[in-house]
Amino acid sequence: MASILFISDNFVNEGLGIMYLSSYLKANGHDVELTLLQDYKRFDDLIQFVEECDPDLVGFSVMTPQVEQFRPISKLIKEKTGRTIVWGGAHCMFMSEDVMNYGCVDIICIGDGEEALLTLMDRIEDGEDYADVRSLFVKTGKGWVRNPLAPSEDNLDKYPFPDRGLYYDKYPLMANFAVKRFITTRGCPYKCSYCFEPTYFDMYKGKGKVFRRHSIDYVIADVKQMLEKYPTRRIHFCDDIFNLDKNWVKTFSKKYKENFSLDWSCNIEITSLDEDIIKAIVDGRCRGGTFGLECGVEETRINMLNKKITNARYVEVTDLLRKHNFKFIMNIMFCLPNESLDAAIESVRFGSSLKPFGIRMSILKMYKGTELANFAIANDLSEGVGEFTFKAKDVHGDFDKIANMTWAATMFGRFPFFLRFAKPLLSSRWAKIFMPLHYLNHWEDIKFFDIPLRQSLQYFWSSRDVFIGGMAKAQADTYRAEDGTEFSADDVFAKPKVVIDWNAEWKRGDTYAPMDKN
Repeated sequence: MASILFISDNFVNEGLGIMYLSSYLKANGHDVELTLLQDYKRFDDLIQFVEECDPDLVGFSVMTPQVEQFRPISKLIKEKTGRTIVWGGAHCMFMSEDVMNYGCVDIICIGDGEEALLTLMDRIEDGEDYADVRSLFVKTGKGWVRNPLAPSEDNLDKYPFPDRGLYYDKYPLMANFAVKRFITTRGCPYKCSYCFEPTYFDMYKGKGKVFRRHSIDYVIADVKQMLEKYPTRRIHFCDDIFNLDKNWVKTFSKKYKENFSLDWSCNIEITSLDEDIIKAIVDGRCRGGTFGLECGVEETRINMLNKKITNARYVEVTDLLRKHNFKFIMNIMFCLPNESLDAAIESVRFGSSLKPFGIRMSILKMYKGTELANFAIANDLSEGVGEFTFKAKDVHGDFDKIANMTWAATMFGRFPFFLRFAKPLLSSRWAKIFMPLHYLNHWEDIKFFDIPLRQSLQYFWSSRDVFIGGMAKAQADTYRAEDGTEFSADDVFAKPKVVIDWNAEWKRGDTYAPMDKN
C-alpha cells in the first residue's frame, strides 16, 4: 500500500477532483489523507503533520491563482521533509513548463488524474520505476521526462463515487453545510477566447472525447448515497454546462423528481435552452441556475470573447426562465480590452434589463496563452504583465471607475435606475461608499442557494482568510523571511525563505506575513 497526503486551501468549496482521486485510490488499496492549510497557525505545525502522516507523496490540486500559496509551501515541505511533491490540476495542464521550473515539484500530472496517479502509486508500492507513466512529467537525475498524455476515459462510471468523507468526516461545517456540490461531466465543448478550453481540445486531439458525462443512474445513485450520510438542503450541479444534452437532462430531471424531494440548481448555457427543457428541469425540482453573459455589448461578446450568443437570444431565453419562475444569476466581466466606461455601463444596463436574481461582476484577468491574451498582445491592448496573467490596457482611462462597479453589483443589477448616475457615483471621490455594498453581493448568493443566515455567518467566519486574504495582500509590499531579512513582494518567490509567525500571515491573508512599513 502506498500513501498520499493532499494539501488544500479550499474550505469554501470542497475539492471534487480530490474526492474522485481519493475514492479510486482507496478502492485499489492505497491510503489517502487530507489536510487544509487553515488548520495550522505555524509552518512548523504543518511540517509536523506531514511527518506524522509519513506519506509517500504530498499532492496539490492547483488552479493558477493558488500557485502563490502552494509554491512556497511545497518548497518548505520539500526542504524540511524531503517528500515527493506531486502537482496536478488545471494549472499543471496548461502551464506545465512553468511548474517544472519551480524547483519544488517532483511529478506533474496533466489531464485526468485517476489512472496516472493509480499507476504511480502502484509502482511506488512495488518499488518500481515510474518515470514512464503516461500523463506524468517526472523529474529524474537527468532532467524532466515528459511522458505523452494518456487517452481520455469515456466511461466515467467506472470510477467510484467521490470520497466525500475525506472532507466531511474531518470538517463538520462542510458536512452540515446547506449546499452540496456534484459534477456530472468533464470538459466543455465551447471555445470562448478567455478560456483554456481550446488548448484542452488541442491537447486531447486524437486521444478521445473531451466532453464526457456520467450516466443518469450513476448520478442518481451518487446523490442518494450522499444524502444517506450527509443530509443537505440543496444540491448544486457545478458542471460548466449542465443542460448541453437535452434528452439526458429531461430524463434526469424526471428520475430526480421520482427519487428526491430536494431542490437543485445548476450552471446553464443559453444556446441549448428552450421552453421544453426549461419546463422539464423546473418540473424536476430545479429552482435556478447561473450563466455567463460576460459582456452586455453584443459585438464585443461575439467577436472578442468568441461567445456566439446574440442579445436577442438572451432576451428570448431569460423571458422563458422568468415565465417558469426559474431564478438565474449571471456573470459579467469588466475591464475588457478597449472597454470604455460607457461600454461597461451599457453592459450592466443590458444585463439588468434581463431581470436576473443577481449579477456577479468581476475584473478580467487574461491568462497567458489564451486566444484573448494573444489578441490583446497583438493589438497593443495589454499591460501589467505578471507571471501568469496580465490586464488589458486602460485605453480610455476609465478602468478605475469601471472597477468600482463590482462593489455595487447588487445595487446596479437590482436597481438599474442608478445607472443614470453611474459616472459621478463611480468617481474616486465616491468610490468608498460602494465598498460596504460588496457584502450585498454575497447576500444574493446566500438567498439563491437557500442557505440559512446563521450557517452563512459561521461558514464565512471559518473561511474568512479565503474571503479577506486578497484585500490584505494587495496592500502589502514588504515581507519578512525566517532569518529576519526583508524583501519586496516582487521578490517573494525568488526567495526560499519563509516566515515564522503563520498566525500573522493568516490575519493578513497571505502566505508571507506583511511587515509594518514603519
